[in-house]
Amino acid sequence: MLKLLFIKPDHDIINQLLDVPLGILYLSSYLKKNLNQKIDIHFLDLRLVKNKNEALVSKLKEYSPDIIGISLLAFEKSCLPDLVNIIHEHSPDSKIVMGGPYPTYYYEEILTKDYADLVIIGEGEQVLLNLVDCWIEGRDIRDIKGIAYNDAGSVICNDKEAFIEDLDSIPFPDYTLIDIKSYWGYHKHMNGILAAKTYTHIMSSRACPYKCIFCHNMFGKKLRKRSPENFVDEIVMLHDQYGVKEFHIVDDAFNVDRKRMHEILNRIIEKGLKIKIAFPNALKGDLLTQEDILLLKNAGTYMITFAIETASERIQKQIRKNLDIQKIVQNIEFASKIGLVTKGYFMLGFPGESISELKSTVDLAINSKLDLAAFWAVVPFEKTDLRSLAEDLYSDFDFSAIEVDDYFCKKSFYEQVTGFNLNLFHISANLSFFSLKRLVKLFLKVERKGYVFMRCLKSGWMILKG
Repeated sequence: MLKLLFIKPDHDIINQLLDVPLGILYLSSYLKKNLNQKIDIHFLDLRLVKNKNEALVSKLKEYSPDIIGISLLAFEKSCLPDLVNIIHEHSPDSKIVMGGPYPTYYYEEILTKDYADLVIIGEGEQVLLNLVDCWIEGRDIRDIKGIAYNDAGSVICNDKEAFIEDLDSIPFPDYTLIDIKSYWGYHKHMNGILAAKTYTHIMSSRACPYKCIFCHNMFGKKLRKRSPENFVDEIVMLHDQYGVKEFHIVDDAFNVDRKRMHEILNRIIEKGLKIKIAFPNALKGDLLTQEDILLLKNAGTYMITFAIETASERIQKQIRKNLDIQKIVQNIEFASKIGLVTKGYFMLGFPGESISELKSTVDLAINSKLDLAAFWAVVPFEKTDLRSLAEDLYSDFDFSAIEVDDYFCKKSFYEQVTGFNLNLFHISANLSFFSLKRLVKLFLKVERKGYVFMRCLKSGWMILKG
């Protein structure tokens, strides 16, 4: 029996998310479904343990894995040297396979530095299954689609594997791999606030049909959807077996198929599920109607996030977001009027953005009926169309100096190319938005007032620290 150890690395980014590792759980369930008794799978989440290195060494010695799978986001890359050194020292015969957003787009760096034996590109279930099956059977892996590897000093990247069209064919995430309760005490989730103590995030679809220039393309552009029955059955399972009372839907485009969205929501209502639902993203705000918003509330939704990004029509076109801002504002007003918590996402410092455009975005947020807002500094990540735009506008700038974790640094890309102190502007935007009146309105809406009060205090302190 082949032994596979999944690892979720720790990171040194303050106040970053610590959520259920949904991608790893999907990989595990897919392997178990297709390989049955041929594979044994363990998981170590280093974000949950105090003595990271000690826990890793102990697990490697105890389990002696044949394969180690590491899932990485861009800002987690700083952990790689120490992590890989420990693996090489204490489990030298293990094959290291990496996947996730960072390895998908920076596989050359990973393989050139010998951090991994193989990298999985993009959607991982079928690729990892093919890879593991080859290793079990002793077959050559070099022709497997969707992998990159180092061949005698040359990095080879094979053609991509086809996306899985029938998402219902993928079993529910393998929640037996974790203790879901261990994630509930950290309060580092995408939603920001909670209406229930027991929660998790969940996905009903993959991919996004839109072409925003700041996005990478992990799942393609063709929207692939789970059936309403399959998705709601997972909600019921999590509710009944694991006691989950709040669900954060984190699709890229949950409401693009309006008929399907209604069927999902009506099924939740018909089953009499007393749950809370929040959308940290997943909804395209200008596609919503008042009927949609009412149905969302009736199904248990208490919070909706509107990804607005910018108030500038020029930049909306430039970044290919093309939102109907007026419709968004109307939907925010209606959602707020019927008691939903509303949150807005805004991006500050697009290449070529003027100071007046920056101010117009903040003014839109302040003058809206939003209860919460998050302002983010724009980072022109490599291998995005946004990076190409930035390189065209600022041809003299040394883009090699931009790190993939610059999203969290104090001196933003915008400040580096314009001299404008975007960090100070960001602090001012938050202080202007979160007025006493707005905070009181939020407290009147939410159920867990003490919890939200403490979260706001913590967020306020983080804002003031810059």
